[in-house]
Amino acid sequence: MTTTTNTQTKMTDTDQMLLWYKVNQFYNQEARALDDEDYETWFSMLAEDLQYWMPARESVFRKDEKPDSTSNMNHYNETLPSLQLRVARLHSGAAWAEDPRTRYRHIVSNVEVELGDAAGEIKVRSNTLVYRSRLERKEYWLLAKRDDLLREADGSFKVAKRKITPDFTSLLSKNLNVFL
Repeated sequence: MTTTTNTQTKMTDTDQMLLWYKVNQFYNQEARALDDEDYETWFSMLAEDLQYWMPARESVFRKDEKPDSTSNMNHYNETLPSLQLRVARLHSGAAWAEDPRTRYRHIVSNVEVELGDAAGEIKVRSNTLVYRSRLERKEYWLLAKRDDLLREADGSFKVAKRKITPDFTSLLSKNLNVFL
């Protein structure tokens, strides 16, 4: 059996399963880097022209729903340099909310892959669950859908675009100093 994508490239089931496996391994490595706060490794997994976007959600009637837009309110609307600035702040001594540090656990599941519109691009949809624990009794769970565009690079991938669609409309934690 073959799968046809919007690039009209045909993939066998074996090719599709191998691609799915490679993407899952990439996401496992990314999750470990984020859990360990190994930001240099994480940055190496991101494309130079990265768009990292998490729109704020709003509870509205179905008839009033509109597509997400970067011109609306966003929790994140970042590039690689702006993410690097956020991390630099963590190490500056000015991020008092991170001393003592927050403990994280990233879980990525329900991964679906398909070839992208251009050669070497992969479209991926996944769910992510991030557990945050801080101090003695502060625990938070963040659940979201992710739509990624990965690019093949150096035998692996780089995240070129990530849209994170959170399931929450109100952020219950005091900050959002976590990457999804």
